[in-house]
Parts: sequence; structure tokens; C-alpha cells
Amino acid sequence: MEIHSMKYSHYNVCLPYGEQYVLYNTLEQRLLFIQSELKELMEMYKTSELKEIHPEFFNYMVEEKFIINNEIDELDEIKKISKSIDEDNSLFLLTINPTMNCNFKCWYCYENLVKSSRLDENGLSKIKKLIDTITNNKDLKNMNISFFGGEPLLYFNKNVIPIINYYLERCTEKNINAYTSFTTNGYLANQEFINFFLDKNVRCNLQITLDGHKEEHNKVRYISQNKGSYDKIVSNIKNLIKNKFYVNVRINFTDSNIFNANKIYDDFEDVEEDIKTQFLKFDFHRVWQNKKIDQTQDIADKEMNQINSKGGKTSCHEYSPDTLRNSCYADKKNSVVINYNGDIFKCTARDFSTKNREGYLTENGELFWENDSLNKRMNSKFKNRPCLECKILPLCNGGCSQTALESLAANREYCVYSWDETEKEKVIRNKISEILENANK
Repeated sequence: MEIHSMKYSHYNVCLPYGEQYVLYNTLEQRLLFIQSELKELMEMYKTSELKEIHPEFFNYMVEEKFIINNEIDELDEIKKISKSIDEDNSLFLLTINPTMNCNFKCWYCYENLVKSSRLDENGLSKIKKLIDTITNNKDLKNMNISFFGGEPLLYFNKNVIPIINYYLERCTEKNINAYTSFTTNGYLANQEFINFFLDKNVRCNLQITLDGHKEEHNKVRYISQNKGSYDKIVSNIKNLIKNKFYVNVRINFTDSNIFNANKIYDDFEDVEEDIKTQFLKFDFHRVWQNKKIDQTQDIADKEMNQINSKGGKTSCHEYSPDTLRNSCYADKKNSVVINYNGDIFKCTARDFSTKNREGYLTENGELFWENDSLNKRMNSKFKNRPCLECKILPLCNGGCSQTALESLAANREYCVYSWDETEKEKVIRNKISEILENANK
């Protein structure tokens, strides 16, 4: 390969790191610590000149893909990665809302709760037919059924168990790896729930939400004026992880409930450390309706660091994105959300009113996408000009397809991080820290 045919990768980022610099490539996820002299060489000289001045440094940069063939279109490479993952035919993600009813009324919930809503026999029949269609795909190797809502455990015995039983039978028959997951408030995740999955010997993951530590949580989620839900939910989580259920505790934080969030971990001190390490994780998410939230992220970081210092595991997806290689479920072609009434959607972060649906489940259990909605979504990425020029595109992927669709419809450009370079640098530094932490394990 001739010298003049090389170029610096567009996705190289060089940042101060202590008394030296760290060179990080957001596409290849590789980093290199360098002194200021080498940084200056990169900034002053073209690759052809660098080869002559410092051949050892040049060769290492080529080997680690900080310097690449001039003919490589890195944006095209990113698009290929995205396409291969989002159109993976070996995986199907099926999300079901058994009901839009709930046993709580959280102030920030965007769903329209419908008390009388639940799957009927016809709805169950159509879902079973859909499972037949999905599992007849000869390329399918892995399938996950996720239950959302509403509160999906409200009608667990009558609505959820029949679906899971049928699903497991079909996956066993077709030699497909079967997984299940629930997004729940956790109040009804009792021993009966646990025993069902233990008897089936199937892995079950749960995302269980908390609204801060006990006092703050109970102001939002309560059984009555005199009885909160925190103790019961934490007790259920303990029982779940002791029985080897994977639980992601989603902490929905605001400017008023974030200050004592680290104390949540203290309430698990009676659980063995190896159990917590393997099965328990805390995921911090901002409540987007809270207007004062921009002032609380630093506090959230401190709360996460305190949990980490105690031995817990935390994450904050906003500042640790990996949505190119681990894209949102809604971005994937083989993913669908089915509401109790047969309406179908792709995204669970918008309300499930019929006017927002993207199609419906037919009587034959087939997915009917209205107004070419599926193709529009699958073609919505990489249309936003600022993303195409951004160095963290390989990390944030321009956000999700829902964001892309809504921005296209409004004919507006957007940035997941509001064009704030400080916020982008925070993402990069978090990624560098993750790489170093993993290297030291």
C-alpha cells in the first residue's frame, strides 16, 4: 500500500489525559496514549510526511486503524454495520402489551391507562398465529418475548402464561433459543411469578423502575396515602436476584429525587456480593418531563459513582451510547410491539393510541404495516446532515429511528446532544474509561 494513499480516520479524537494525550477512534473503539510531541506531529504533517518523520508511529497508527486507506468510505462502513445489525434475520424481538391498565399512577407516565383493557381470546389466538409465522423462519436462531404495558403482571396467569407456554413449545420444536423479559414496576413480581420461570427453566430478565430512594419513591408510587410501595418492590428484587433472575433497576430521576439514590444500593446489603455482581444493575434515566433536569446530571454521576464505590454496577445510557452495534429494538426490522387490541407499533416510548399505530395484527396473525411505515422507518437513518459529519456517529448512531422519523417529518436537523461539544466529550471520555476498566479486569 503506497504512502500517499493513506489518510487519518475521520473518527480520531485526541484529548488531554493527565500529563499526556489519549488518541481514541470512535469507530474502531481503539485508543492510544501519546505524548504532546506525537500529537503535534499528527497535527502538523500529512500521513505521507509522518511516514518519513516517524515510521514506527506511522506503522502503529496504520495497524490500529487510526490511519486508513484513502479509498475507504468510513460513513459507508458505518451504514453497512447498521444495516447488518438492524436487518439481522436470525433474531426476532416481540413485545406485547397484555394490558394498558396499571396498579400505579406515576405523574410522568406518558401512557393513556385504560382500566378495562386486556387481551381477549381472539387477541391471544392472533398472537399465537404470529408466533407460528415467526418461528417458521428457517434463519431464526434467537427470539425474545418482552412484556410491557401498562403493568404486564396484572393479568399474568390468564394473559401472559398462555403466550409464554405456546412460545416455549414452538421454540423448542424449532430449536430456537428462547428468552423472555418484562418491563414492570415490580410490585407483583412475587414468588408465584418466580416459580413459573424456575419450573420452565427459561431465562427471564426484568427492568424494574424505582423513583429514587424510599421517601422520594413513595411520594410517586404508593398503594394508599399511608402505604408506599418501595419496601415491597425492593424485597421482590432481592428474591428475584437470589433466584438468578437478571434485574436492571431503572432509576427514574428528577431534580427532587436524585440526591439519595445511592442509598438504594445500601438496602441490598443483606444480599451476597456475588449475587449482586452477577444479577443486579442500576440504570439511571432522566425523567424528560422534568424541566430542571439539566442541573442534575452531575449529581446523578456522583450518585452512580457512590454505588460503584460500594461494589454495585451502574450505567447511564445517555453518556455511554453504543447504538450503532447495539441499536434500539425499534430500529430493527424484525421487531414489533403489539398492543392488547391488535394495534402494532415499533417504539414503546410513545403512547399507544390508535392514531399513532403503525399497523395492526390481522386475523391470520400477520403484521400489516400501514402507510409504508416499516420501510419509512428502516430508511430514516443517516438523513440528518449534522450526524454525517460528527465524530461520535459510531457511538450514538444519530439517536434512534423514532427520533430520526420525527425530525424528518418536521423537516428539522437535530443533535442528540444539542450540538454541545462538552456533552460529546463527556461521552468520549466515558467510553475511554470503559475500555480501560475492561482492560484491567
